[in-house]
Amino acid sequence: MLKLPAKPLNALKELIGIGIGKASASLNELMGSRIELAVPSIVALRAGEFKESDVGLSGKLASVELSFSGSFTGSSMLAFPEESAEKLVAALINEEPGTASLHAAMSGTLSEVGNIMINGVMGSIGNYSINPVTYSLPNYMEGELVDLLKIDDIPADHKIILVKSTFIIQDLQIEGSMFIVFEVCPFDNTL
Repeated sequence: MLKLPAKPLNALKELIGIGIGKASASLNELMGSRIELAVPSIVALRAGEFKESDVGLSGKLASVELSFSGSFTGSSMLAFPEESAEKLVAALINEEPGTASLHAAMSGTLSEVGNIMINGVMGSIGNYSINPVTYSLPNYMEGELVDLLKIDDIPADHKIILVKSTFIIQDLQIEGSMFIVFEVCPFDNTL
């Protein structure tokens, strides 16, 4: 694991916290449920160390990914364990879990939720960037976390910063995590 300088690390945590707070307020209105947020954790490591690190999610996940480039490059992802994803979509579209219509609506519904959450966070970070940041369209994916984050496509010695923030929708017992993998970032010269 690599050590990040305290001042930029605290600034990044604050920006992410602001973005998640704004995005959660929007999602809270949509859901009608209180959302509890965990303070973001930030870890710097080499891509080859990722598989041995404990990021707290395993098994099949439903996720929405958005790539970005500009002053910093990488991808951000909102990921849910499969059961939480089904509960969230069922609550949003007022459908029973496990039905064919729920599964059909999964991609579109989670893409919208991911768009709200990811854009809140990335918008907060991007607002403080000197150069413009370009974003891709949200992409819905299912699979294991290491595959979703495409860690095997990043050279093993490449430095990445992994940001994780967990949120819980209390009334529905839904848990999701947001990951941001910076491949080129403002900290590159200090790692």
